[in-house]
Amino acid sequence: MVFLAIYAVYAPDVPLITPDSEGYLEFAPSRTGGYPFFLAVLKPVIRDLHDYALAQRSLYALSILILCWQLLATTNSLVVALVAEIALLGNRDLSLYDINKYHFTILTESIFLSASALLLACAMVYLRTGTPGRLSLVSALAGYATAIRPTGLAFFPALVVLAAGGPRHLRLWLRIVIISLAFAGVLVLESVYYRAHHPGPRTSMLAVQMLGKAGMINVPDAARLISSTPQPARPLQQALEISLAPVRKLIAEAPSLPARCWLLVHYETFVEYRFAAPDRAALVAASGDEGLIAAAFARLRSGFVDYIRLTGDHLACLWSSAMISDSEAAMLAAYLARHRPLPFEEALPEFRATSLPALAVRRAMMESVGILLLLASISLIATLLRDRTPSTELTLAGFCGITVHAGVFLTALTGVGIARYTEGLWVPITIGTGLSVLWIYRACKNARIRGAAPWLTRT
Repeated sequence: MVFLAIYAVYAPDVPLITPDSEGYLEFAPSRTGGYPFFLAVLKPVIRDLHDYALAQRSLYALSILILCWQLLATTNSLVVALVAEIALLGNRDLSLYDINKYHFTILTESIFLSASALLLACAMVYLRTGTPGRLSLVSALAGYATAIRPTGLAFFPALVVLAAGGPRHLRLWLRIVIISLAFAGVLVLESVYYRAHHPGPRTSMLAVQMLGKAGMINVPDAARLISSTPQPARPLQQALEISLAPVRKLIAEAPSLPARCWLLVHYETFVEYRFAAPDRAALVAASGDEGLIAAAFARLRSGFVDYIRLTGDHLACLWSSAMISDSEAAMLAAYLARHRPLPFEEALPEFRATSLPALAVRRAMMESVGILLLLASISLIATLLRDRTPSTELTLAGFCGITVHAGVFLTALTGVGIARYTEGLWVPITIGTGLSVLWIYRACKNARIRGAAPWLTRT
């Protein structure tokens, strides 16, 4: 209630409608059905577009209340539950992140955050009860998160580990069947909803995203690739190889990782939507979106090693928040000045520097969180492989860690390294980090007690 009251009068200065919003409001064929379904359910009671944002905030507040209530029941610690609630609801003023701005914009982030919170709350209930119904509900929510944003697929491997590390009232294979059926069932419903609105062949953002990737990589034998390409795709392949060569060189020689991230994100986004428009239109007219996807994947296969390098760059950008400090911005400005005229300069907006102290803290936080969540994930998997029962804290921390790392990796494979995609995982990042710390603290405390027990016995 405090969260909703404060933001009723203290709204962040963000646009309600972004370039992506129209695709969700009109349910464009390239969008999945999870978020448009949410908007459609609310449409009969919506008087103004701002009411959607109010509904998003209300749902998020309720989801966090449920999550922290279950966190209290799971950890038996009021301090842990309150700290988590403050981090999840008050992050605008109490951290270097402003996740709450997404609740004021018609984008998938807000509802994805709410679905993640409800999913984690149900996971905690499942670990306490072990009932098949709770497990199927966790999986169904993961399926809905995937219907909202395809990166929700990252929840599925974490669900398998959750099933393995949870109560063993049922055989493991039966638990995996339960999560698979519930997860797939929701995606089938999403497909039915999509077909009801778009009876033709399904389209997605995959074609443009992979085209952006194809333009950012070097191909060892480009001449052979172009000569073996079907005629409708040949002009586009030539443009990707020849016209973008200066762009790839400019990015590769950038003076720092943040500078490379900045250039890479903007140039790759430019290739996705605005590069070689006539060649793309001709290919789509001849072969449809399938032709565009085939052309992109043909180049990615030929330059697979560099595609892995590109994925690594985007991983670094996602974990560093891809922000530029004052000194890094000055280096980038000087670098760009030396290389003018820049290739496709219309792709590059003006960049804004971030004060170095805040940026240094933010980067350190992200790196520490990434390492901590990776440690929890590896420890959970190692415990299960040794056929031991992990603690509840470790199970939940590992579940969150696997979700976060799988989500970031999937984004790096298919998208660009912008902070928005990492921030969409804020709920598992926060809960996973807190429970990782709690797991380490309780493990050390138990180790001290066990070490002191022989001395206490002798005394």
